[in-house]
Amino acid sequence: MNHDNSLGDGVYFAMDDYAGLVRRFAAIAVDALILFVGGVCLWITIGFVSFQFDPAFDPSGLFFIAWIGFYWMYLTLVKRSRFRTIGYRICGLKIVTTKGERPSLIRMTARMLMWILGPFNLFLDLIWIGADSERQSLRDCYLGTYVVRFDADPIGVAPMHLTRYTAAGWNLAYPRVCRPHDPNDGTA
Repeated sequence: MNHDNSLGDGVYFAMDDYAGLVRRFAAIAVDALILFVGGVCLWITIGFVSFQFDPAFDPSGLFFIAWIGFYWMYLTLVKRSRFRTIGYRICGLKIVTTKGERPSLIRMTARMLMWILGPFNLFLDLIWIGADSERQSLRDCYLGTYVVRFDADPIGVAPMHLTRYTAAGWNLAYPRVCRPHDPNDGTA
């Protein structure tokens, strides 16, 4: 039987290395708090400085642009770097591609935008993480990323195949690493 290997190979990790629902939710909560506090500090700073120069100036537009820039830098530049976000550091997580590499800036930007603009949201991602064998969110599935423990190393390489799911009116298809079956790990 011929297998289509046109998607190439990808790495896989030990099942315990994939970040679970609680750990990921904790990282999201910490990072949301950091973004909120950062936004408040940004608003106070911009408001104070703009008031000093022109009390009639409305700094809302300037704040919005600065906050979007801060949001993007934190969730893309910092998250993909070796420093990671504070939530990822506290929870001992890192994000890698299905090739085991650090994700590109474009991939991380797309990952952030999929939450902001859709079609996926926090609720769907958390449900999917709980049901997925490798604990990937829908964003991770489509963008070829894993969230794993910081000290995790890949344990093998396997071919990638297009996986299809149909549920609740959604028809999903995305590349997935097809790890070999191990009767001891509890997966099929």
